[in-house]
Amino acid sequence: MTSFFDGELSRSLLVLAMASALAACGGESGGSDDDSDTAEEEHDHEGGRLLYSVGNASGISLYDQTNEEAPFTETEITTSEVGVDIVLASSGLTAAMIDSGTLYLIDSGLEHHDDEEESDEAEEAHNESPSKEAVTLEGTVTDLVATHEYISVVNGANSSVINPEDGSVVASFSDVAHPTLALSGGHYLIFEDIDSMTDITVVEDDQSPLDPSVSGSCASGVQATAQTEHLTQVLCGNGALLSFVAEESETDTSFTLSQTENSGLENLVATASEYDVIAGWAADAPKLTLFKISEASVVLADVTSEVSSPAILDVAALTSDENDVLGVLGSDGRFFALTFHAEGTELEIDDNDKFQLESGQTWSSSNRVLADSEAFIAINTENQTLYFIDGHDEEDYHLHSSESGDENLAELTSAVLAHVQEEHGEEGHDEEGHDHD
Repeated sequence: MTSFFDGELSRSLLVLAMASALAACGGESGGSDDDSDTAEEEHDHEGGRLLYSVGNASGISLYDQTNEEAPFTETEITTSEVGVDIVLASSGLTAAMIDSGTLYLIDSGLEHHDDEEESDEAEEAHNESPSKEAVTLEGTVTDLVATHEYISVVNGANSSVINPEDGSVVASFSDVAHPTLALSGGHYLIFEDIDSMTDITVVEDDQSPLDPSVSGSCASGVQATAQTEHLTQVLCGNGALLSFVAEESETDTSFTLSQTENSGLENLVATASEYDVIAGWAADAPKLTLFKISEASVVLADVTSEVSSPAILDVAALTSDENDVLGVLGSDGRFFALTFHAEGTELEIDDNDKFQLESGQTWSSSNRVLADSEAFIAINTENQTLYFIDGHDEEDYHLHSSESGDENLAELTSAVLAHVQEEHGEEGHDEEGHDHD
């Protein structure tokens, strides 16, 4: 029997697509609050796997879009703790969790498909059950994040950057207070607690700072981080926002830092846009801001007016650079699919498809939005229902269908949507030099 790591490295690239059932597809056109007529339409949708933990039971649960007969199911992934945090790696196929101080990599069991493979080989493909494998590290693991193609953890007084494909340690840093972030050009961003402040510094892989040094600091700890290929943002506990911009040349990578003292934000969400766009948002006093790089500096656009709900519950971004779309869940159950345009000097919302997910239903801050490369899933913990939102065949984004089935969703703690990534376009992603305008 092959190990998790062997299977991850040698698995042939196969994709399973799930044919969606006929469903009532309805939604408002961009900029309109009127309900549009529903229409029944059949279309294909890539099958993903929702892996989640709950606060009233141990183990990892599963909603499997590739299993039409019994999508809600238990997995063989056991945990000694309830409600473990789960983080999805950038590949979309591997996740990670901390259980009783140990890091585990989770193989979602999904397989990636190479379109050039012969059709009879594709027909023989089948997904496997999700599985886990422990990663041996010194010290107790207490925190983890996804960073570029890696997983980063705090283990003891150190931070280790892990390759999620084989569990190997790519880099390790000492005396840190937050998981290290990987940056362009083989650089890293480390976090050190010094005199009640968190110092944040760009370093080489041997932990030596750049010359001249590029560093900032956070009061009240680190609230959130988000990264694109060239933009890394750190939101401090006091609302300050630090933006690190990487500029690649033929021989070197340089970094600049800018800081906003009072951003008014509470969360950050990175997009897959080739224009290095990050969305920042706040919940109760709703605020939604887009950031991008322009000529080595960071510009922003306040797009809060696009969200006509009393509060924002969650925000997610599609994971393909072919689809520059944010999904925003409002506290009144309205969903906003915001298509943004960030080419050149522009940064704005091009289209706003907004619609009600379910009238008369309670919505709260425990509700979630997750995304794959082309669609969203909204999770309502009050009625334990999943809402599937897509925009197939160049139609407006709309509610495609919904499904209930697991009462434990009422105690949802953490969730990721494992999925097969679309192939990203090569334009605008040269290793040396990148035109942000």
